[in-house]
Amino acid sequence: MAGIFPFRGYRYNKGKITDISAVIAEPYDKITAELQETYYRRHPHNIVRFSKGKTDTQDTDANNQYTRAREYLEKWISEGILKRDERETLYIYNQEYSIGAGPRKVRHGFIALGQLEEFDKGGVKPHERTLAGPKADRLNLMRATAAQTGLIFMLYSDPENEVSRVLSKACSGEPDIEARDDNGVIHRVWAVTDAGIHNRVKALMEEKTLFIADGHHRYETALNYRREMREKGISCLPGNENYDNHIMAFVSMQDSGLTILPTHRLLFNLTPQQITSFLEQMRTFFALEPCSGLNAMLEKMRGGGDNEHRFGLYLNGKFMLLTLLSEEKVFALMSRDASDEWKRLDVSIIHALLEKLLGIDKKRLEEESNVAYERYPDLAVKMVDEGRYQLAIFLNATKATQVAEVACKGERMPQKSTDFYPKLYTGLVLNKLNLVQR
Repeated sequence: MAGIFPFRGYRYNKGKITDISAVIAEPYDKITAELQETYYRRHPHNIVRFSKGKTDTQDTDANNQYTRAREYLEKWISEGILKRDERETLYIYNQEYSIGAGPRKVRHGFIALGQLEEFDKGGVKPHERTLAGPKADRLNLMRATAAQTGLIFMLYSDPENEVSRVLSKACSGEPDIEARDDNGVIHRVWAVTDAGIHNRVKALMEEKTLFIADGHHRYETALNYRREMREKGISCLPGNENYDNHIMAFVSMQDSGLTILPTHRLLFNLTPQQITSFLEQMRTFFALEPCSGLNAMLEKMRGGGDNEHRFGLYLNGKFMLLTLLSEEKVFALMSRDASDEWKRLDVSIIHALLEKLLGIDKKRLEEESNVAYERYPDLAVKMVDEGRYQLAIFLNATKATQVAEVACKGERMPQKSTDFYPKLYTGLVLNKLNLVQR
């Protein structure tokens, strides 16, 4: 059961911040030190100061990136930089984008508070494993600020696009927020205060299962924070802005603008003998076909049937299409406990072969001692040509239906299985919890 609630969000006051593009930021886990510095220089009120503030060698328990985040938030609210909406609101969130020189697309979604639910209840399904470090970081930020800025990306099934049809009636005019990010993505937000629309969306969403697309660390952190608050006996004032809910963005799996990009594998630290042996042994699993170039290879990769597994290989200046000869032969290399849905993932197949043929097991994948990852195929080729990596393996994108199938089996996908594009930006709408005591 998906509990969806409108809320009184905090937004940048357009009377004081005229260019919203200057104050939003990528999700915290995508912000490198260089990007952090860029955001800091771009605007004194950029949300990065809250979502991923700078650390200092002089930091103490009383003065650190988390306490400074709280100070920024409180100051920006008191100065009117951030302003709370007067009425409960659902926020339509559309993103217009293109991939490379491709056509413009629009991903349609909405922002609301989503009711938190333990995974064993079955209403919310994860598909990725989480790490302790990021969860500790996010928990420290929530403890210090009692605020939620990072959106959790939720998928739901809506074959008839009923939710989108209801919301589309409310976004015919000019958006309340419009911003362009550094990747050329245009973010548009419409604030919907119509209680009739709220109730219709809540009713349509009520019986749906939710699948976490991005934000697993944030979701598990929110669960941990809720447990901690309950154990301490800290409660919330009446209203939806409580620790039982978290700010989320909801997108239909059937939305025409939903894009999942593949993440390609780049191999390094291999001996010449390992590479030669790897290529020879791959012939026992795949039919190999030379290709005239990158685009020809990618086109042939995408041209396979639903039950066909096609990959690309770039080595020594040559492109090659790899078509799997037998699922069963690779399945035999995998855990017997894994479902067929998990085994049929292209990333599962490639990882099984990397372990079998090169000894690159799960631990080495996590450590990235032999494998790096790249979203853009042309950059992968460039880095191999430059000698930074020895070869590239190209994959097709995981489908949203595969995410749901594996999640419904209670399984987690292999590392770097999904790359939802574009990312949900931080700073468009914030939620501040109404704790009774701190």
